[in-house]
Amino acid sequence: MPERMWYYAISGRQEGPVSESSLRELFQSHRLHPDTMVWREGFKDWTQASFVEGLLANPQHVPVPPPPQIMAQAAIPSGVRYAGFWRRFAAAFVDGIILMVAGFFAGGVFGFIYGVTTGTAEGVTFLSNIMGVVLGWLYSALLESSSRQATPGKMALGIKVTDLNGNPITFGKASGRHFGKLLSSVFFCIGFFMIAFTARKQGLHDMMAGCLVIKNE
Repeated sequence: MPERMWYYAISGRQEGPVSESSLRELFQSHRLHPDTMVWREGFKDWTQASFVEGLLANPQHVPVPPPPQIMAQAAIPSGVRYAGFWRRFAAAFVDGIILMVAGFFAGGVFGFIYGVTTGTAEGVTFLSNIMGVVLGWLYSALLESSSRQATPGKMALGIKVTDLNGNPITFGKASGRHFGKLLSSVFFCIGFFMIAFTARKQGLHDMMAGCLVIKNE
């Protein structure tokens, strides 16, 4: 019968899979400790190793640490500086100008081609608005998920977007953050003003996407 495969968490990082015998060796060599969080198929949630029957030779009941997803929030190095409201506002202003100019030229070219090919201007405004939404989305999502982790506006202000561990974000996470700004904009843009008052300078859209905006070192 094949051994059960296990996962364990160190400093908010998921490691594994490893066999049960390999996991026991890690505990016996003291590379893992009784308060290490572990998981395997069949478990509903991560569990402290000392509470798993038969896993440790001499289990010790110690205080349960935060689950891995909470530990991950504290994984950002202590020297990291979060980008404040006004710096982020300035970056958004720069990006807004870039998008406005790009949209103006793209809309003009699109309108010209549309008029020539269809012989009418009917519907061009609606399609131009759709194109503007797509342009804004791709501008933010592609650039923030790139190696630079920032749009030109953010680069100009010396800031970038990371996940809660300080790592680059994926295109999907960047897309979620972008469209989350729709919720941040309701109720007098309170989701954006949250940046000025939250501990890690997160807006509502940052919290929803699990992102941080930090200053470049």
